[in-house]
Amino acid sequence: MKFRYQSCSYYWKSALIVVLVATGLFIGCSQKMGTPETPQTASLTGTIVEIDDHGNAVTNLEIAPFTERGWKLGDTLEATFATGQQIQIQFVENYGDVPVGDYLGRFSTSTKQFKIAINMGNISETLKLKSESKVVLQKVESLSAD
Repeated sequence: MKFRYQSCSYYWKSALIVVLVATGLFIGCSQKMGTPETPQTASLTGTIVEIDDHGNAVTNLEIAPFTERGWKLGDTLEATFATGQQIQIQFVENYGDVPVGDYLGRFSTSTKQFKIAINMGNISETLKLKSESKVVLQKVESLSAD
Protein backbone atom coordinates (compact mmCIF):
# COMPACT_ATOMS: atom_id res chain seq x y z
CA MET A 1 0.00 0.00 0.00
CA LYS A 2 2.82 2.38 0.78
CA PHE A 3 4.27 1.84 -2.70
CA ARG A 4 0.93 2.72 -4.30
CA TYR A 5 0.71 5.95 -2.24
CA GLN A 6 4.19 7.02 -3.40
CA SER A 7 3.24 6.15 -6.97
CA CYS A 8 0.10 8.35 -6.82
CA SER A 9 2.12 11.14 -5.28
CA TYR A 10 4.53 10.95 -8.20
CA TYR A 11 1.66 11.23 -10.71
CA TRP A 12 0.15 14.19 -8.86
CA LYS A 13 3.51 15.98 -8.81
CA SER A 14 3.97 15.28 -12.54
CA ALA A 15 0.46 16.56 -13.30
CA LEU A 16 1.09 19.71 -11.25
CA ILE A 17 4.34 20.37 -13.11
CA VAL A 18 2.59 19.93 -16.47
CA VAL A 19 -0.18 22.33 -15.41
CA LEU A 20 2.33 24.95 -14.21
CA VAL A 21 4.43 24.71 -17.37
CA ALA A 22 1.34 24.93 -19.59
CA THR A 23 0.04 27.92 -17.63
CA GLY A 24 3.40 29.65 -18.01
CA LEU A 25 3.36 29.04 -21.75
CA PHE A 26 -0.18 30.35 -22.11
CA ILE A 27 0.62 33.48 -20.11
CA GLY A 28 3.76 34.10 -22.15
CA CYS A 29 1.93 33.61 -25.44
CA SER A 30 -0.99 35.83 -24.45
CA GLN A 31 1.38 38.66 -23.54
CA LYS A 32 3.04 38.41 -26.95
CA MET A 33 -0.29 38.28 -28.77
CA GLY A 34 -1.48 41.63 -27.41
CA THR A 35 -0.97 44.78 -29.44
CA PRO A 36 1.09 47.02 -27.22
CA GLU A 37 2.54 50.19 -28.65
CA THR A 38 5.87 49.29 -30.24
CA PRO A 39 8.79 51.70 -30.30
CA GLN A 40 8.31 52.16 -34.07
CA THR A 41 4.71 53.32 -33.64
CA ALA A 42 5.19 55.09 -30.32
CA SER A 43 5.00 58.84 -30.23
CA LEU A 44 7.84 60.87 -28.80
CA THR A 45 7.20 63.78 -26.44
CA GLY A 46 9.64 66.59 -25.86
CA THR A 47 9.83 70.20 -24.80
CA ILE A 48 10.84 73.26 -26.78
CA VAL A 49 13.74 74.48 -24.66
CA GLU A 50 14.72 77.46 -26.78
CA ILE A 51 13.80 79.55 -29.78
CA ASP A 52 17.14 80.21 -31.48
CA ASP A 53 18.29 83.36 -33.30
CA HIS A 54 16.74 82.13 -36.58
CA GLY A 55 13.33 81.35 -35.03
CA ASN A 56 13.87 77.58 -34.97
CA ALA A 57 12.27 75.55 -32.18
CA VAL A 58 15.08 73.75 -30.33
CA THR A 59 13.84 70.73 -28.36
CA ASN A 60 15.30 68.57 -25.62
CA LEU A 61 15.01 65.49 -27.87
CA GLU A 62 18.16 63.53 -28.67
CA ILE A 63 18.92 60.94 -31.37
CA ALA A 64 18.58 57.74 -29.26
CA PRO A 65 14.75 57.69 -29.09
CA PHE A 66 14.61 58.24 -32.87
CA THR A 67 16.88 55.28 -33.62
CA GLU A 68 15.05 53.10 -31.05
CA ARG A 69 11.84 53.72 -33.01
CA GLY A 70 13.52 53.02 -36.34
CA TRP A 71 12.98 56.60 -37.52
CA LYS A 72 15.52 57.64 -40.12
CA LEU A 73 16.45 60.52 -42.39
CA GLY A 74 13.80 61.05 -45.04
CA ASP A 75 10.89 59.97 -42.81
CA THR A 76 7.86 62.22 -42.51
CA LEU A 77 6.94 63.08 -38.93
CA GLU A 78 3.85 64.75 -37.57
CA ALA A 79 4.57 67.39 -34.94
CA THR A 80 1.74 68.34 -32.58
CA PHE A 81 2.36 71.39 -30.44
CA ALA A 82 0.84 72.38 -27.11
CA THR A 83 -1.28 74.91 -29.02
CA GLY A 84 -2.99 72.02 -30.82
CA GLN A 85 -1.36 72.87 -34.14
CA GLN A 86 -0.19 69.92 -36.22
CA ILE A 87 2.32 70.03 -39.05
CA GLN A 88 4.18 67.45 -41.08
CA ILE A 89 7.94 67.76 -41.17
CA GLN A 90 10.64 65.97 -43.11
CA PHE A 91 13.37 64.44 -40.92
CA VAL A 92 16.50 65.64 -42.74
CA GLU A 93 20.20 66.24 -42.27
CA ASN A 94 20.40 69.77 -43.68
CA TYR A 95 18.02 72.68 -44.17
CA GLY A 96 18.57 72.57 -47.93
CA ASP A 97 17.23 69.00 -48.10
CA VAL A 98 13.70 70.44 -48.38
CA PRO A 99 12.37 73.22 -50.62
CA VAL A 100 12.36 76.80 -49.33
CA GLY A 101 9.32 77.32 -47.09
CA ASP A 102 8.89 73.63 -46.15
CA TYR A 103 8.86 72.37 -42.56
CA LEU A 104 11.76 70.22 -41.44
CA GLY A 105 13.29 68.57 -38.40
CA ARG A 106 17.00 67.98 -37.94
CA PHE A 107 19.61 67.42 -35.30
CA SER A 108 21.97 70.27 -34.55
CA THR A 109 25.54 69.30 -35.36
CA SER A 110 26.83 71.24 -32.35
CA THR A 111 24.28 70.60 -29.58
CA LYS A 112 22.84 67.28 -30.87
CA GLN A 113 19.33 68.58 -30.06
CA PHE A 114 16.40 68.14 -32.45
CA LYS A 115 15.27 71.37 -34.11
CA ILE A 116 11.97 71.99 -35.85
CA ALA A 117 12.23 74.68 -38.50
CA ILE A 118 11.07 76.16 -41.79
CA ASN A 119 13.70 76.25 -44.52
CA MET A 120 14.53 79.96 -44.88
CA GLY A 121 11.68 80.87 -42.51
CA ASN A 122 10.88 81.52 -38.86
CA ILE A 123 8.73 78.73 -37.39
CA SER A 124 8.34 80.39 -34.00
CA GLU A 125 6.70 83.47 -35.55
CA THR A 126 4.69 81.46 -38.09
CA LEU A 127 3.19 79.08 -35.49
CA LYS A 128 3.52 81.37 -32.43
CA LEU A 129 5.69 78.79 -30.62
CA LYS A 130 7.13 79.49 -27.18
CA SER A 131 9.89 78.01 -25.06
CA GLU A 132 8.88 75.44 -22.44
CA SER A 133 5.92 74.19 -24.48
CA LYS A 134 5.43 70.53 -25.33
CA VAL A 135 5.75 68.92 -28.74
CA VAL A 136 4.73 65.38 -29.68
CA LEU A 137 6.28 63.66 -32.69
CA GLN A 138 4.75 60.67 -34.48
CA LYS A 139 6.01 58.98 -37.62
CA VAL A 140 3.62 59.29 -40.55
CA GLU A 141 3.29 55.90 -42.17
CA SER A 142 3.62 56.14 -45.92
CA LEU A 143 0.95 54.53 -48.04
CA SER A 144 2.63 51.99 -50.26
CA ALA A 145 1.09 51.21 -53.64
CA ASP A 146 0.44 47.47 -53.76
